[in-house]
Amino acid sequence: MKNQIILWLSSIIIVFLIGYVKNVTSKDYPITGTFGIEGKKVSYKLDKLSFDKTSYKNIIISDIEGVEGKLVWIKNQVQYETEFQKIERGLSGEIPKFEPGQQIKYKIILTHLDKIFEIPKKDFVTLTFWGYIPSPVNIINFILLYGGLLMSIRCGLELFNNNKNLKKYIVIVCALFILLTILIHPLYKTYKLGAINNYIPNLIELLQSLLLVIMFLWIICAVLIFNKKYINIVIIFISLATVLLFFFL
Repeated sequence: MKNQIILWLSSIIIVFLIGYVKNVTSKDYPITGTFGIEGKKVSYKLDKLSFDKTSYKNIIISDIEGVEGKLVWIKNQVQYETEFQKIERGLSGEIPKFEPGQQIKYKIILTHLDKIFEIPKKDFVTLTFWGYIPSPVNIINFILLYGGLLMSIRCGLELFNNNKNLKKYIVIVCALFILLTILIHPLYKTYKLGAINNYIPNLIELLQSLLLVIMFLWIICAVLIFNKKYINIVIIFISLATVLLFFFL
């Protein structure tokens, strides 16, 4: 029992670390920062992806009085400006929502007395718009993806438990990735592409090639394991391959 708890805790910690590293190293990770004005903090975040239902909202958090600002954004080489509005503990500005897949470049310009703060300096951030994804679809997609990753790692660590529950875990992994790849992720992509009630996307747009690879790898793994062929080598290879492919999803 103690060995099982250690293996499950190890799997969860590894998944957490993988997820953290993947997020912070992603090209779509938001630009965040904090700087000071007269000894008080001003915090900002510039997103690179927008799944908002109506418009993209950018919020500046600060307790300092007298700070004003605007969002400067460029679309089709035309520059626009949106003034920030005062809210409790900061400022809020909005950019209209565009069609899924469309991009703009934007930045924040704040002013306080005679000082101007440009974020980022001498550059713009690219913001890509996507369709609104309902929370249940988003949550189920997340659970299946990270659940599949968790069980993949747990299968690899089952070697330290003499593979007692390996077949059971492999069935669970296959079920998770089949459900994710064939049903849930295509639904997720349908919302992301804004296709709901608009058009029928083709199969290539809906299926994620890397998820297909992971799914077929685990199906092949299940066949080999249930036939008791190359058990240790196969499970180590498939588990590592799943982790590596996960970073490219």
